[in-house]
Amino acid sequence: MGFFDKILGKNATEDTTTPGEVDFIAALAMHLRGEVDAALTTYARLAGEHPDDNLIPFFAAAAKASKGDIAEAAENLRALSEQSSAKGETISRAISLDLAALINGAPFLTVPAIAEIIGSLGDQLKDEGFVQASAVCFEIAAGLVPDNAHMLHKLGDTLHDLCIYDYAENVLQEALKHAPNHWGAIYTYAVLLQDLGRFAEAIDYYEKAVKLNPDHARCQNNYGAALMMSNQLEAALAHCTLAAELDPEFPLAQINLGNIQLLMQSYEAARNSFSAAIALDENLAKGYFGLGAAEESLGSDPGKIRELYLKAIELSPAFPEAHHALGNLLGRAGNPEALEHFAAAEQLDNTLADLQRDFGTVCLQLGQRQEALVHLRMALEQNPDDATAREILAQAEADNPA
Repeated sequence: MGFFDKILGKNATEDTTTPGEVDFIAALAMHLRGEVDAALTTYARLAGEHPDDNLIPFFAAAAKASKGDIAEAAENLRALSEQSSAKGETISRAISLDLAALINGAPFLTVPAIAEIIGSLGDQLKDEGFVQASAVCFEIAAGLVPDNAHMLHKLGDTLHDLCIYDYAENVLQEALKHAPNHWGAIYTYAVLLQDLGRFAEAIDYYEKAVKLNPDHARCQNNYGAALMMSNQLEAALAHCTLAAELDPEFPLAQINLGNIQLLMQSYEAARNSFSAAIALDENLAKGYFGLGAAEESLGSDPGKIRELYLKAIELSPAFPEAHHALGNLLGRAGNPEALEHFAAAEQLDNTLADLQRDFGTVCLQLGQRQEALVHLRMALEQNPDDATAREILAQAEADNPA
């Protein structure tokens, strides 16, 4: 069985002919020939005659999108999805089943051409931000041409955008089975693996991707980021430097350069990289956060560092690392506002590295011993090998016996 046979199912060959099938096939044939206006006229008439049909509004949406009416096409698909859901089906399965029956009864229809129309609808929807609807289109199209690596890549890439990681991985693996050197599938799979924290696997795919297309700045930058996460700092620096050279207007390359330079304790260089990122995009929260970290490492004025962290939080309130860093900065100054930022960081990501230990330490400094004990114990639960947290907790318990 093919990869998408489970979508089409055994009933794909059963007769599901509707009364308007002949007219619909004629309209679809016009659509395939590029006679979009004539096809739309027929689709409109058939929609009134057969309001429960799936294929008529679906291909009408594709025709509307090809004429630039993307929002209306998306609304048509939303209504069709609700109609399918009311019948206990997904729109993807409903369209796939009806298409399989139609093609079985009209073998002269060109399946790849139909898939191309549906794929184009997916492209247009995705370009306008209707990502979920585009995924439906790519899934249907890939079901028609299950060995088409290009269509499989579009589906896998969109599923990745939707954070449907397991399905995306299966689809991208299928694409690479049919076309091992498909650059888009290789690159998207590398990014997916990186998002999942599987850095060693991601690095292997990035290596293949940069061999096929060494001039792709984002690929070089992401490759460098994966190497950084694997503590291969010299190699990471080389790839991110190349990314910045390939695209001097790409701020994220400067962000990664700054992060690598921080890890390499090249603080002046990190300051320059983060400053360059901010110059390229003054609304980039990571730029201000990184610059704050660099300035802190250089022993700069605490007031300046505080303003940089606050700017990062202003631009991105859900930035746990920035709240954590600001909490530490304020805590060292004995400022009770530190606790607000630790609490914000904890709410956003209570497993952030060293957060519970630092939260507990500052609570101790500010005289909140009971709360400190809670956070220090949690720190050891999360990382039993944290000797610093263990030592601070032991001292706190000795000073405040139960």
